Amino acid sequence: MKIIEKIEISMMNETIHNFRKGEFGVQNIEINEKKGLIEIDYGVQEGGQRKVLIPIENIEKCEFMVKNE
Repeated sequence: MKIIEKIEISMMNETIHNFRKGEFGVQNIEINEKKGLIEIDYGVQEGGQRKVLIPIENIEKCEFMVKNE
């Protein structure tokens, strides 16, 4: 399994999103090709689990760094 440390996503509507593991509570970053989503997991915060799901079809460009183990 590849561990993504940071990711920069350029959307079709010209917005850019940056996520980095450990920053602002981000615990896990995964690209789920079967579901067609990029999943950002913030873990449990304020009594609930927060996730961000970004549809791959809305992405123009995606750059990420994979941690070598």
